[in-house]
Amino acid sequence: MADLVVENARIWSDGCGGFARFAAVKAGRFIHVGERDDALITSYTQRVDAGGRIVIPGIIDCHAHMIAGGRSLGQLLLDRAKDKDQFISSVAEYAGTQPVGSWILGWGWSVDGWDDPTPPTRAWIDDACGNRPALLRRMDIHSAVANSVALDMAGITRDGPPDPRGGVIDRDPATGEPTGMLREAAVELIDALIPKPTPDDEKQALRRAMHHAVAHGVTTVGDVALIEELPVYEAVAADEPICRLRVYAIVDDWAAGADAVRSFSGRAGWIESAGLKAFVDGSLGSRTAYMTKPYLPSDTGEDHGRGVLTAAMANDGLRRMVRAARRAGLQPMIHAIGDAANHLLLDTYEEVYAGQADARCRTEHAQHLLADDIARFGELGVIASMQPLHKAYDAAYVESLIGEARCELTYAFRSLLDAGAPLAFGSDWPVVSIDPFLGIEAAVTGKTIDGTIWRDEQSITVAEALRAYTSGAAYALRAEHDLGRIAPGYRADFVVLNESPFDPAPDWSQMQPVAVYIGGRRAESRRSGRVARA
Repeated sequence: MADLVVENARIWSDGCGGFARFAAVKAGRFIHVGERDDALITSYTQRVDAGGRIVIPGIIDCHAHMIAGGRSLGQLLLDRAKDKDQFISSVAEYAGTQPVGSWILGWGWSVDGWDDPTPPTRAWIDDACGNRPALLRRMDIHSAVANSVALDMAGITRDGPPDPRGGVIDRDPATGEPTGMLREAAVELIDALIPKPTPDDEKQALRRAMHHAVAHGVTTVGDVALIEELPVYEAVAADEPICRLRVYAIVDDWAAGADAVRSFSGRAGWIESAGLKAFVDGSLGSRTAYMTKPYLPSDTGEDHGRGVLTAAMANDGLRRMVRAARRAGLQPMIHAIGDAANHLLLDTYEEVYAGQADARCRTEHAQHLLADDIARFGELGVIASMQPLHKAYDAAYVESLIGEARCELTYAFRSLLDAGAPLAFGSDWPVVSIDPFLGIEAAVTGKTIDGTIWRDEQSITVAEALRAYTSGAAYALRAEHDLGRIAPGYRADFVVLNESPFDPAPDWSQMQPVAVYIGGRRAESRRSGRVARA
């Protein structure tokens, strides 16, 4: 007999061959999906009347940063600043609410798309911060601007230090004075000075993030975490009422990561460790994605060359890390955005995992690809773990950075699927909104944040986009036999939607869950604050 049934529904699931009208759940898993079966219903069965609405599997966001996202909900959000004056006034208004001596922490800004795209400097925010140290991260979190107080605390002056390996300290070409802009590893020089949150602060941040994710229909997250955050996940895993979101933690420290993953004490089916994360390069917006050809000259005269390889790539670091992952039996999930970075990573996967079936190697982002590398994703079985909402924002400036011709295989969703590549979607929250329906819109329509259509030849169908957020993402997390489908034997994670994504012209911005169920139980959720879209 069923604990719960969903009736009067239009149930979509990958491979279902149409819409089912009825589903039954027992002990947290589906036991029947298809036509109505009254024999499964007793007086004790909970009955969910979907009112003819679409029901989909719970969304799986295979790449997010949950604790960072939870923290960001209480920080200064600069995504609405459209010019220098708005940027400065937003900082001044927020700083005026903070205690004297506290750090001013913010994120979400981007000058790309402004009439004057000159990057911010410390001079912009020195007065606004009122003698408080400040670090304001760009939307991609790969670069940041610091004020003079923070630079002085870190000892960053005209005399030094030199650029750290894998990072850049922007300097005035005439005087050598630091401008305040820091890229990649250089951000860590300031980051190391910021007071660390307490364990309780981190637990609260994770809990806020969980509620926020569920409110958007996300039931499982591939959570890219810092190795020092693992005790936070273990603590939350021990708290039964809080475990209402499934979390697969992906740690970023390969030296200690294997031991940490093996010894992780979470809760099976709820909070588990998943694999290891590393970076090959930076981001396009910060001009640190590693490209085969140089970036185009900027209007401000800056020369960013071909981008930046991270410090971990030195001395054959990539090959050593991937070999270590294979020896440990752990899944490698490696950030690569530029076409040269992706080519280098595919070469390494091909060499290290040659002949090994089902290695589940993942390339995180895979934004810019060479034509010959598209087929290699399919041939090697490398998972393209992508964030489609990034496309809606990058469209504003990508052609000005690398030229129109080199954008033909930017966010190549269609080409990758046609080549047989496994495709999985996520958000990279808090870099962009965790809202999966905005990501689906970008993947399906090619619509950008300004409402235009860009590179729609790489668009995919609604079903293909939903698959990348459900069964495809489950495959990327090695959970495809448990999650991502509404079918007998699968965990009963599902979402009832207010609108149908299969309508001819759905309003994606208004699409949201009416109800979210995880393991057959209705999940508590709440949207926490405003979320940056870039």
